[in-house]
Amino acid sequence: MFWRHRILPFSTSPYDIAIGTSVKLLDTPVMLLDLDVFERNAGRLMSVMSKNGVGWRPHSKAHKSPIIARMQMALGAHGVTCAKVSEAEVMVRGGVASVLIANELAQPVKWQRVAALQLQAEVIVCVDSVEHLVMASDAGVSLGVEIPLLVELNIGMDRCGVPPGQPALDLACGVADAKGVRLAGVMGYEGHTLTLWPRGIKEAAIRESVGWLTETASLMRRSGLEVPIVSTGGSGSFLTTATVPGITELQAGGACLMDRFYAEQCHLAEHGFEFALTIMGSVSGRPTPQRAILDCGFKTMSEQHDLKPIPVDLLDAEVLYLSAEHLNLQLGPNAPQVQIGDRVIFIPDYGDTTTFHHDAFIAHRNGIVEQVIPLAARGRLT
Repeated sequence: MFWRHRILPFSTSPYDIAIGTSVKLLDTPVMLLDLDVFERNAGRLMSVMSKNGVGWRPHSKAHKSPIIARMQMALGAHGVTCAKVSEAEVMVRGGVASVLIANELAQPVKWQRVAALQLQAEVIVCVDSVEHLVMASDAGVSLGVEIPLLVELNIGMDRCGVPPGQPALDLACGVADAKGVRLAGVMGYEGHTLTLWPRGIKEAAIRESVGWLTETASLMRRSGLEVPIVSTGGSGSFLTTATVPGITELQAGGACLMDRFYAEQCHLAEHGFEFALTIMGSVSGRPTPQRAILDCGFKTMSEQHDLKPIPVDLLDAEVLYLSAEHLNLQLGPNAPQVQIGDRVIFIPDYGDTTTFHHDAFIAHRNGIVEQVIPLAARGRLT
């Protein structure tokens, strides 16, 4: 998709963009979010959750925005997931009442910040060792609060997590006995299964992986522990994970935005998910009839999972490579002869590694800017 307009009336700051502006007039590069498509994608996610009696706590790692988190909650989510204390602080300040930090915290100062957040909202954190538990307990006791904890299990991804079964039960018992904390449940991530194929192999691997999580939760309950939350599930696996008995909530969120990774390598395109997230760049050079240079390089988009961005509705054109500030586009014999200044829209390879380059989403309906949504948690390192 490309447009030919010569007037560039706005500065490079997204915050200067006027509501009601046509996206065809925006300066570039710019990150666009189609709100109608976003809402349809969120509805597809929520319908799967509702059908299977599973709650929805979407991960915010791609959008990093309490505004978008609240939009998802208005569509049925009961909270949000994030990765860092600083992101949780932004979400709480932005009006999100229940946040899961799906990660372990290695420093006492982080646990002190989490303890302080309990005075404003429910902020749940993962643990997979006694060391985490000790720091959490000390922080909770010092501030007179109880920090809700999930025992994270390694269910095959070999990243974080205590082994399923007795090791997880032992840690859960320690959480239940400790002061300043409470056992909120268990968590695991079947991220190693997202791109498995064919379908039967993928579904079997998901059920085996998530089964370790639900079986361990059952073991904990038989031992007298309360395990209200059993949390798991990404966008690339949720269609199967949602059907596993014993799961209480899924963290799938990226499918609301969509990208080539989810569409092609996780096979979500065949289930009706659409591309809400796009990047618009401008042709800045035409060095040869077969090449166009655009102003949206790898500081604007990424090349993850062996995928490149693809131009929308621009036939017989292919991205050759990205450099820092440039995109090199090869034009075949049937491609339109784009000119300097023409705008071209791209589907990103992977949302998580694209959005954090930008200050804001330019949210639109039918091509008209409706809202500028800052990535308020962007760049938070702690």
